Order: sequence, then C-alpha cells, then structure tokens
Amino acid sequence: MIEHRLECAKIYLKDAFELYKKGSFNSSASRAYYASYQAMWAALGDPESQKIWKHLGIIKHFVRGYWYEPKYPKTGSGLLEEFRLPLRRLYSYRIKSDYDAEDVNQHNLMQLLENVERVVSIIEKKGGE
Repeated sequence: MIEHRLECAKIYLKDAFELYKKGSFNSSASRAYYASYQAMWAALGDPESQKIWKHLGIIKHFVRGYWYEPKYPKTGSGLLEEFRLPLRRLYSYRIKSDYDAEDVNQHNLMQLLENVERVVSIIEKKGGE
C-alpha cells in the first residue's frame, strides 16, 4: 500500500468532518470524496495503464475487492459491494458541489462521511496484516 496516500486520506477525512461541523457541507463533501479517493488508491496501488485512477474506475476496482482478497471470484458481486452506492453518491455530491454549485443533502452527507471512515479503517487494518 502507498502509505502517504492513506495519510492524506485521513487528513482529508478529518477536514471533511470539521467542515461539516462548521456547516460547510459542500466543502465537506468534496474533502470526503477525495479522502475516499486517496484511500482507495492506497489500497489498489498505482493504475496499470495511466498515471491516475479515473473516478468511477477506482470505485469499481476497490469494490471488486481483489486488493483485499486476491482469490475472490472475478465475476458476480464485489467483495466490498456495500460501499459501491455510498462511494458513487459521494462522487456525485462532489460533482454537485464543485461543478454545479448545488447544495448537497447534509443529512445524507453524515452517513457518507461515516462510510468513508469505515473504508479508511478497512484499508488501514488490511495494510497492517
């Protein structure tokens, strides 16, 4: 795993919670998304065919779970399927806030922040094995 990216993810997540507490929900969504992005990159490592991970591609590969359990079947549901929709929703919140200048739903955002916290924790535990 790429330790620096995981450390960045933790800092971004801390920032996301602080922004949420201040009522800066759009900024919180953006930081939370990039916390998840950096954490997933730490788990997956660098992409094979490009310099950076594409946003929906990193979610797909992360949820697939081969980084967590290399023997997991390559077809069917991903090992970490429970995170697919929350991560995609967080990505759409980031698009809404950063590009469309629309307000995000603060109640759903807290649940998404908690999901990112779980993602970071899972990656951190797996890295320690």
